Amino acid sequence: MQTYEIRDPIHGTIIVDEEERLVLDHPWVQRLRHIRQLGFVSMVYPGAVHDRFQHSVGVMHLSGKMFDHLCACSDCFLLDIANEDRIYAKKLLRFAGLLHDIGHAPFSHTSEAYFPNKDKLKLPDTWYRQGYEITDGQASHEDMTLALIAGLVDEGVMEASFAQDVAAVLSRSIHRSERLQKLGPLASILRTLVSGELDADRGDYLLRDSHFTGVTYGVYDLDRLIACLSIVEGPDGPELGLDLHGVHPLEGLLLARYHMFLQVYFHKTPPAFEYYLSKAIEEGEIELSLERGIEDVVAMRDDYIISQLHKASDQGLPWSRRILHREPAKLVLRERLGAEQQENFLADELIGALRNEGCHVFTRQSHQVFTKIAGAGAIERGDRLLCERRVLGRKLIDNVTEHSALLASFNEPIDLRHTYILREDADKARAVMDRLQLW
Repeated sequence: MQTYEIRDPIHGTIIVDEEERLVLDHPWVQRLRHIRQLGFVSMVYPGAVHDRFQHSVGVMHLSGKMFDHLCACSDCFLLDIANEDRIYAKKLLRFAGLLHDIGHAPFSHTSEAYFPNKDKLKLPDTWYRQGYEITDGQASHEDMTLALIAGLVDEGVMEASFAQDVAAVLSRSIHRSERLQKLGPLASILRTLVSGELDADRGDYLLRDSHFTGVTYGVYDLDRLIACLSIVEGPDGPELGLDLHGVHPLEGLLLARYHMFLQVYFHKTPPAFEYYLSKAIEEGEIELSLERGIEDVVAMRDDYIISQLHKASDQGLPWSRRILHREPAKLVLRERLGAEQQENFLADELIGALRNEGCHVFTRQSHQVFTKIAGAGAIERGDRLLCERRVLGRKLIDNVTEHSALLASFNEPIDLRHTYILREDADKARAVMDRLQLW
């Protein structure tokens, strides 16, 4: 089969085959070239204009690289699986990596609020496991991803049972085909490689986002981490784990993620611009309609929204003007809420006082868990991650937290609430904060 090369700034040369290229070149996937990975983060880090297409190709490549390493392990249970089944599994995994973000719309945190009801997506009823059938409610980008994968079957670029298996790797709600079921625990390992504590998704976005933002917070030892991946024998059968030497690279990955959230993803400036965009939509400055489902989503790109913002700004409309003229809101309070403290009466008092003075006040909250590994800090029941070590030639398997003081002792969620006022209200806000003695 003919292959093609893609040059990537993070992973070097990425090889794709003819089947992958057929899907890569489909307009629904090419659309991701026109959706920025980090939305308004470029208002702070100008280099952060990379797109979801780059990331998706990176995840496809990285997931396949991880799988190849596991297959090369001399004592891995994968060696007992027929070669044609291993080829099928790797193919599934790479396509799952490629398509995992296909359901995102531009400025995803804002636009997802306008996604249609799930019944507009026409998802195949036969795909769903019993108890996971489609229910009423607003669709998420994960629902949209499954709908678009199903749509690629109708578009003639994916075979139906294969597309269903790709969806099954991405979602527990999807029923596996008979062929994937026969692979037993391998199917769960594939899912973990796309979405788990050691997944190719975060493995790519941390390095990529760090590179394009121009910071070093997201850098970790990817090669060493992959070299330490292993299949270990868990209580329910084979599962993805680590060699003991991978504990420190894992800590590096998790700390990189932690610092990227604090310094980049949860920076104080982008949430205010997300609020401006939501107000521009809400007040009719720009039109964002996704009610038809797939048809609207595949037609939506960043440039569509940006062109509307320019038209609205030229007409003097305020929210669009604030975005295009880069007029960030003024932060008056940044709180780090505790895991058990979800109310802050000081903030409530301040917000009430500011509103009484006629200030336009709004808040944005950001929440992220450091890790979901069982045994990490206060987490008792989470995602099991096992670690394999050898003593006098005998294999011993433990929870990874038993070999990491960092993981065992720390897992405080990042839970931030930012309170903003518009720039024109700054003098009023200073007077209020003087009166309340909040400096």
